[in-house]
Amino acid sequence: MQTITLRLRLHRPTQAKIRRYRELVEHTTAFANNLVAAGRPKGLTSRTARAYLAGNLPSAVINQALRDVAAHRDVKTFRVLWPSFNNQNLRLKKVGDFWTASFPMQTGRVRVPLAVTRKQAALLERLGRDVRQGAAKLYEKRGRWFLALSVTLPVEEKTAGTESGKIAGIDMGLRYLAVVNAGGETLFFPGDQAASVRRRYHALRRRNTRKRDFGRSLHSWSFYRLQQFIAYKARLAGIRVEWVNPKDTSRTCPRCGHCAKENRNGIRFRCRKCGYRGHADAVGAWNISLAISGLAEAA
Repeated sequence: MQTITLRLRLHRPTQAKIRRYRELVEHTTAFANNLVAAGRPKGLTSRTARAYLAGNLPSAVINQALRDVAAHRDVKTFRVLWPSFNNQNLRLKKVGDFWTASFPMQTGRVRVPLAVTRKQAALLERLGRDVRQGAAKLYEKRGRWFLALSVTLPVEEKTAGTESGKIAGIDMGLRYLAVVNAGGETLFFPGDQAASVRRRYHALRRRNTRKRDFGRSLHSWSFYRLQQFIAYKARLAGIRVEWVNPKDTSRTCPRCGHCAKENRNGIRFRCRKCGYRGHADAVGAWNISLAISGLAEAA
């Protein structure tokens, strides 16, 4: 089973509804900060918690806000706490060819049309069968309003085999966001994000030891996020993910297996034993794919 988040856009909400959404967000955030200021009192219910309200909120939003505040004990002030609804309070319904969502607001439930993609619609059609609906969060981004809906669905994991050629090695670095070796072909993904990480990393390295430690943490954290995103998308497609120790992958010849520091000079790779030449990051991705396929030792 795999849990994913569907970003469902609210279709052209009126200005009156937008004002109500923003008021709901403001009251939810103020309520959360009042709870924090009061020392996060325990044992509150949707009824007793109303003493901390700055405005009217539906019980469903109050209950979820109580859980959110309790879960984020390190937060001293919530800049914004988007209102959330559990699967019992958010109702999705197909009307003709369109999908709508119904959720509680300050003065009762509202039903709004959704602008969904084909893939999203296909998953919504499976709700109640093999797809399970989770909680949803109402939020605004760049002037548009969305429901971030959590759904859990079955994923059939495909088995990779050397005969099928369905093995890809991915090497991540600062010069290139990712270099992929798949079936003998190499793909380079430079990306602005890699350059941004590199600039921040080198700027922090010039500072004192403590700041350098922080720089290394930032560097590791950025690529950890990328790794998790790749793994998330792969599992969603039913692709099995294996983690390979990257040590010496860009210093080892994928042709003869000779490993030496001298094999690599910047982005250039030249094997001192057999003479094979290539891009060092591409060599790294190739060796990772060999390690996954089990051919690395035989090379």
